Amino acid sequence: MSDSSHEMNPKERIIQDRVNQSRIFLRSNGFNQSLKDLWRDIKEDAKYDLL
Repeated sequence: MSDSSHEMNPKERIIQDRVNQSRIFLRSNGFNQSLKDLWRDIKEDAKYDLL
């Protein structure tokens, strides 16, 4: 295999850059943590719904 198989074309590079920017933005705003908290609350509430 050649090294060219590991190179990204311009569209792939742009997509990868956007994904990285999005990850940085969401992490910096605590978005992931708030989703974890929300999911934990939902699971906790769901326990009582089954009783």
